[in-house]
Amino acid sequence: MDSVAKQDIFVDTKQIERLTFELKGFEEKVGTATYHALKRTVSHVRTQIGRIIPKSYAIKASDVKRTLSSKEPSLKDLSATITSKGHTLSFAHFPFTPRKPKKIRRSIFENAVMVTIKKDRGKVLSRTGFVATTGAKSADKVQFNVFKRLGKDRLPIAPIRTLSIPQMITNEGVAEQIQRAAADKLDERFEHEIIRSMTTMGNNIKRG
Repeated sequence: MDSVAKQDIFVDTKQIERLTFELKGFEEKVGTATYHALKRTVSHVRTQIGRIIPKSYAIKASDVKRTLSSKEPSLKDLSATITSKGHTLSFAHFPFTPRKPKKIRRSIFENAVMVTIKKDRGKVLSRTGFVATTGAKSADKVQFNVFKRLGKDRLPIAPIRTLSIPQMITNEGVAEQIQRAAADKLDERFEHEIIRSMTTMGNNIKRG
């Protein structure tokens, strides 16, 4: 009977076993990568909202940021939200002229109040507005604002109010810019985090 030579071929499966081990935790790595990407995105979008709104509206970035709050993601809950809450704003938040009431009223046009709310529309005439003191005693408070009469008599009066900052944010053109900024940043950070995670995983496999 012919003898048949038998030779076993051994393959070092250490790296495959290590890869299998690493891949078992890959879902967790994706979650961790998502968590880090979302955290950076939330911070980035808050900053961008403070930049985007003043490009369209004649308002300070600090006024915009003051309305923002956010829910940060966690490793257990990856949901994240940015919320803007605020009332309609008086003209005191926007550039208006004249800045002070005039003592001598020479003509209706000289006392006409012009206000800039949307930058692309420029100065707009307020048909009912007039500038008056707010009665504020402190210099860091708003000294003058644009008011309207609530009836035919001289008093009572109330500040004229216009858009709120949440309304500005949800304006179609503005909202698109914010959504694009959020999507671009999330894609960028998620790719970065996944590559970093995969690199770490690869190095762990090589080390064995």
